[in-house]
Amino acid sequence: MTTHPGVSAWLVVAVLLAPATPLAQHALAQQPPASSPAVLSAGPVLTDSTPATLLGRVVDSAGAGLIGAEITLGHPERMHLITGDSGSFRITGLHPGSNVFEVRRMGFAAASFTAVLKPGKTQRATFQLSTAAQPLPLVAVSDTAVTSHWLDQFDKRKATHAGTFITRDEIVKMQARTGTDIVRRVAGIRVEPGRFGLPVVYIARGGTRGGKMCTPQVYIHNTPFSGTLEDIPADDIEAVELYLGPSEVPEELDKDGRGYCGAVVVWTRDPKKAP
Repeated sequence: MTTHPGVSAWLVVAVLLAPATPLAQHALAQQPPASSPAVLSAGPVLTDSTPATLLGRVVDSAGAGLIGAEITLGHPERMHLITGDSGSFRITGLHPGSNVFEVRRMGFAAASFTAVLKPGKTQRATFQLSTAAQPLPLVAVSDTAVTSHWLDQFDKRKATHAGTFITRDEIVKMQARTGTDIVRRVAGIRVEPGRFGLPVVYIARGGTRGGKMCTPQVYIHNTPFSGTLEDIPADDIEAVELYLGPSEVPEELDKDGRGYCGAVVVWTRDPKKAP
């Protein structure tokens, strides 16, 4: 086929200048102008499923924060937390919409609260609990005229063991202030300043001067005591036993076989005796 340049040029111009058909006009109208800028989203796009956050406090009826309140969500339980200082809490990752929280704390009636949360929002809430009236347990009482056996073990060891035994009457005559004052004058006992200047009771081996000293194990009612005799007021002491050497310490006081160098057993005042 032979091409005629002049004719083809006029045909192209004719096509470009020809009026558009109704269909073509519609198609052109649907296209945005070439100069139209692109539309950008400002910030994250929030959807109905964007997690929410809840901040708040658990308080009593007076508005005071309740530390240690338990908050749970869902059945079965999907979330569990304990309130911190001032009863405050922070819960993240919550589903938007209605959330039912169960709140409990000892001494208060359990309660349920519903919070309607918005997608992607941080909201605040206050959960108030009411005091729960709790019945007191039944308390058994006994006749105070029953004969006391408070010092049976003291009396038994006094009759069968070597050692030094001090009674309440002797303590009163000493006008002692503490347990240290009660044993201070016993032969073989030495009192020296300890930490912070407080007196410490020692057993002096080989005489009170130049000999080795050790710290006796202190007991209260046959139970090891972690404190010292200086911690116990003399007014609270009914009797004292002292054993100044391993051979004097009764077997029942050294069940583990530690071989204590000595022991001091304190018996506190009999609660069934008049002061």
